[in-house]
Amino acid sequence: MVYRSTLPITYITDCRDDNTQGRLKARVSTYFPGSNVVFVGVTSALEGADLEAAINLVDIIDAYDGNPGIILANVAPRHGKAKQWPNGTPFGWVKVGNVDIFSTVDGYTLSLLQKLLQKKLRVKVYDIPTVVPHMELDKETQKRIIHTQFRSLDYLPRLAAALMSGKKLPYQTYSKFADMPLAICWVDSFGNLKTNILPEEIKFRVGKKIVIRVSENKQLRLPCFARLKDIPDDTVAFTIGSSGMENRRFIEIMQQGKRASYALGIDGATMVEYVPS
Repeated sequence: MVYRSTLPITYITDCRDDNTQGRLKARVSTYFPGSNVVFVGVTSALEGADLEAAINLVDIIDAYDGNPGIILANVAPRHGKAKQWPNGTPFGWVKVGNVDIFSTVDGYTLSLLQKLLQKKLRVKVYDIPTVVPHMELDKETQKRIIHTQFRSLDYLPRLAAALMSGKKLPYQTYSKFADMPLAICWVDSFGNLKTNILPEEIKFRVGKKIVIRVSENKQLRLPCFARLKDIPDDTVAFTIGSSGMENRRFIEIMQQGKRASYALGIDGATMVEYVPS
């Protein structure tokens, strides 16, 4: 079953090597002919992938600018707490405005969106062994999908296309999303550190110095500036960044003329704690 449309599709995934992205794009394009498919690769490290996925999910929704679009998101570790699931976290479907989101439901991938919406998300979850027999597939394909380790290729594009086409599939409702912790979620190509922190959460004020703890033995005390252009040369500072949704924009840590990530020794997603002064 294919879904013919010209809706933009963004695939956020920790399967980000060239081979995998090529296969995923070919599969998504097959089931969504006419759509433009864009990939966002997040870290494949065991920790931090869902933090990176969370901020990218919010940013892509914002980039669609209120227009219809589709987002596929897959961050599905099989270790640790993920052992609670038979074969990794299940996939769910939720619509936010005009955007249809098909995503893994465990971890923090959907938590930042829930935080910005300021309400509990209720997601339709589609259990693979329960759903696959209803997808008009031959028995061998059904068996392969149920047991595959590559569910983001074998299952997710088919599921999204079937549902967008109006296919009725059995589901359960899921709403047990973890609260989003404060974190540095993304290091961009300029070395800027994108956080998921709203200005009011750290009492941001231009001219003020604010402290956050990034590990047991490391704290950062940085000044606040309204925009990057206001930060003095070589200075690392907090400022209001570009990431977020509508009028709610997150704090970024930037260094004027250099890479804040190098100056602070932070190269990926990192939990932080606000230290009130």
